[in-house]
Amino acid sequence: MARKVGQIIARGDRRWLIRVYLGRDHETKKRRYHNRTIHGSMRDAQAYLTRKLRERDIGRDLEGAKITLNVYLDRWLGTAVMPRVREQTCQDYDGMLRRYIQPSLGETVLGGNAAYGRQTTYQKMIERGLSARTVRYTHAVLRSAIRQALQWRLLLDNPVGGVKIPQQARGEMRSFTVEQAQTFVKVALATPHGPALAVALTTGMRPSEYLG
Repeated sequence: MARKVGQIIARGDRRWLIRVYLGRDHETKKRRYHNRTIHGSMRDAQAYLTRKLRERDIGRDLEGAKITLNVYLDRWLGTAVMPRVREQTCQDYDGMLRRYIQPSLGETVLGGNAAYGRQTTYQKMIERGLSARTVRYTHAVLRSAIRQALQWRLLLDNPVGGVKIPQQARGEMRSFTVEQAQTFVKVALATPHGPALAVALTTGMRPSEYLG
């Protein structure tokens, strides 16, 4: 039986699930689908399905379905990142991708990088004791690379949209007690910057205000 390429499934009042068959993953051989819930009329749902089917047909021979993530990231760093950021920033991006992303995902096909694979990679980073800040920064770098792949038409869908990243813990704000503030001002006034520090502490002004 031929597999349905596109479906519109009613999910309630003016709510439709659009389902488009994208073929099998090059690595896992599992079937891949584009799923999206549309709110509106049946005509809105049909228009969305038609657009996605057209994009699917255009994208059958996308380069992103052939090259590995390793190859793409090297190209992205060399052509999209290096010309517009400082050398140190480019090295930071490269180091982060090589440490955390490429060992587990680098040999997979760019177009076959499902959100599940990245979610698993981030979970392993947390289990290794890496901070939420490191995971979030790694995700931000990879997300920037994927956005460029979309602009270059190497991908049709954003595979990072469904990834959940850990929230960065925020430290509780602490302030001086009256006694600590008095001690600080007393010590500060004995230094050249004492008057400015005393004004900052006693007024709560921003640096641009008390230094002005």
